[in-house]
Amino acid sequence: ITENEQHQFNVVAQYRAANDKPNNNFRKATLDPNESNTETLIIALDNFVQQFGGELSFTNEDLTFKEPAQRTACGIGDLSSAHLLATNYIPTAQFSFVVDLNYQTDLARSSETMQNFVLDFSNAIAEVLTCSNDYVRVTSVNKLEKNRRQTKINFGLTTPDPTETQKLVEDLKARARNGFANHRILKHVQKNEYDYKWKPLITYFQLQPTDFAPEFNIDYTSSMPTEDKRGGFPYYLPIGWYRHALKVVDKYPEDKLWLGSNNLDGEWPVAFHGTHGGAVKGIKEKGLLITKVDLMREEAVEQKGKYFDRPGLYVATHCTGGSHPTYTTPFTIRKSPDITETFRVVFQCRVKPDAFTIHKGPVQEGYAWRFVDPDAIRPYGILIKNENTEEPSLEDAN
Repeated sequence: ITENEQHQFNVVAQYRAANDKPNNNFRKATLDPNESNTETLIIALDNFVQQFGGELSFTNEDLTFKEPAQRTACGIGDLSSAHLLATNYIPTAQFSFVVDLNYQTDLARSSETMQNFVLDFSNAIAEVLTCSNDYVRVTSVNKLEKNRRQTKINFGLTTPDPTETQKLVEDLKARARNGFANHRILKHVQKNEYDYKWKPLITYFQLQPTDFAPEFNIDYTSSMPTEDKRGGFPYYLPIGWYRHALKVVDKYPEDKLWLGSNNLDGEWPVAFHGTHGGAVKGIKEKGLLITKVDLMREEAVEQKGKYFDRPGLYVATHCTGGSHPTYTTPFTIRKSPDITETFRVVFQCRVKPDAFTIHKGPVQEGYAWRFVDPDAIRPYGILIKNENTEEPSLEDAN
């Protein structure tokens, strides 16, 4: 058994324990990888979370889905913020500062000493930048082999607003260039022209066993119609995929109409979102959109004005074609010693009417919808597809 396969078993075991079914004897309660199996979905979500350095965490606490950008900036993801992770909409600027402290004698002489330093360092960065302590997260403290009197501090800086994060990053760079000679904690930081890297980063991705609503699961078979309507917009059914429904009705108690299917005022249309967190150079040919190059920003401003002159989030009107490797990351589960099954995952979302601009190009099929408000996209289902399932053609999907 490989390390990854053992990890998958461990994740499923944690899910079973959280779901009050702690049968971790996988010979008796086997792991059966298939599209309709919730445990397959749990492995899919764990695979998704690992892209961002996070860990799947099961909790029995009631999770609110309000203000997903705020929670993501603090390092906590959940099913309401999955689209923000996949698009790198809430990026973390990752720095590596060098401090004139001996790792062994100054920091690692006890766990308490290290914990206090990490906390003091995070608070100090937040203090000089006048931002929330929650927006600064130390990810590791490493000794330098070449100079034992110095230590490297790796940390991330994030806010819910990418523009604000950029301002804080430039402020921190300027301060580090001049040094922090008069600061009690940061005086140990070496003056330098520190660079940084943008990367989505979370600590935990929280799940409740009750986050799923299996009574609303759907197997989108070829016998179903390919098109319907939601919120006054066409809804292109994801034929060939299996939907695991999320329990979201009580997550937005102030809004009773958004999840409807009667095309009434207040109902939100359906769109799709990919799960791959890698670097994508703009919106690609078809299907689900994950973009680091905001190609439609100028066109969005022309459509709806200056409000849309901000970093954009993209969803697609069509799911078919979205399983292309550019937009989803395949993962495998061993079914038997000789057989493995490969799956892909897509998020099915409702999106707020009048909160997006509509773009034909450069997608080949359907439209790209661009948003600037992260709260205007609400995942309500997770689509999963076995790679061995025949993919309907774009022509068949219309």
